[in-house]
Amino acid sequence: MVVPVIDVPMTDVLATDGLSIIGTVGFFVPAAVLIGLVIGAVVRDRRLSAREDAEEARRAAMAREEIPTPPAAD
Repeated sequence: MVVPVIDVPMTDVLATDGLSIIGTVGFFVPAAVLIGLVIGAVVRDRRLSAREDAEEARRAAMAREEIPTPPAAD
């Protein structure tokens, strides 16, 4: 008995479900936005803290450098 050989071209078929793509995007995009907001808030807070620290250091330096006013001459 001879088995016939059927010549079928090999092709790769990728079947995707549109809902899974929407679900993936629906998860990762808001997650990336949330991470971006958190990073932005941390950077803003550090800048404000550094600005306040610099202002306090300036005030302390000005207080140390303050020259007393001599009394008025009569």
